[in-house]
Amino acid sequence: MKSRQFRRVILVCPILILTLVAGWGISMAAGQVSAGNAHQQVTLNERALRHIRQRHWPDSPAPGAGKFAPGITEESLREMIHEAVANGHSRENTHGRPGEIYEYDFGRPIGTTINGGPASRLRVVINTRGQVVTAFPF
Repeated sequence: MKSRQFRRVILVCPILILTLVAGWGISMAAGQVSAGNAHQQVTLNERALRHIRQRHWPDSPAPGAGKFAPGITEESLREMIHEAVANGHSRENTHGRPGEIYEYDFGRPIGTTINGGPASRLRVVINTRGQVVTAFPF
């Protein structure tokens, strides 16, 4: 009897392992293909929000940075980020940094460019954990 149970374990374990690995591979591929689902998982934590407020908020004195239009709120920023990530174009982050950059044109002014001109596009940098690093008009 023990021999029969041992054979079942020997046969079932590799099948179970292959099934788990195959399922993991399929879910990884699906995550890369249907990135729309991953986009909705993007989070804006306090650290990123603090950075955006310090550098890109309408009243920020930081030089050389795109600024959001007056009247921006944390909630409207979150909505813009989610829209940009869900509908924008993505590319790898620059200078070998991990993560992705999403760019989206809202077709209306959302702030100013580095040079002070009107900006309708938003750039959102996301790390590999799905967290916003920064977001700014350009």
